[in-house]
Amino acid sequence: MNKQPEVTERTRQKFVDAFWSLAKEKPINKIAVSELTRRAGYNRSTFYEYFLDTEDLLSYIEDTLLNESKQTIQSTLPEGNSPIDMFKVLFTTMNEELYLLIGPNGDSRFLPRVRAELTPIIKSYLPISNNIPHFDYLTRYVHSAMFGLLQHWNEHGKNLSAEEMSEMMQNLVLHGLVGYVAPDLDK
Repeated sequence: MNKQPEVTERTRQKFVDAFWSLAKEKPINKIAVSELTRRAGYNRSTFYEYFLDTEDLLSYIEDTLLNESKQTIQSTLPEGNSPIDMFKVLFTTMNEELYLLIGPNGDSRFLPRVRAELTPIIKSYLPISNNIPHFDYLTRYVHSAMFGLLQHWNEHGKNLSAEEMSEMMQNLVLHGLVGYVAPDLDK
């Protein structure tokens, strides 16, 4: 591509926008190049100048979102803050596109990538040592709980504030279900 960088980026972004528009209507794995090109207003040959196929476009989108999410979390939240601060930043930085990717019509390979990228960040906020037995199981539990709640929250129109979700997540992680629903029994 010998085009000007602004033209290249604008064209690439039109394909990304077309992808998101279609992802709101159908499962991601059912999106075809012909639909993308029609929605973006380009022909197939233009699409193939930028991407190998829809999987390549999806990889580009996921890489971009992961990098943006990590940068936002790391720049917004200095080391040493509490877990609730980390959860609050995570809940407020997750945008609609991330929910589409981790949702039921999303990309099943994306959530493991998110886990791999965010695990080091999440570990730094957990009030436990990396050396305890089965630490990997504990971090997996936190990830599963966190993303399960994120999906549920999104599916229900974010009917709780980010602060309420953050507090719920922190209490669940730090005290478990019994500690959350019956704090007196946890003592």
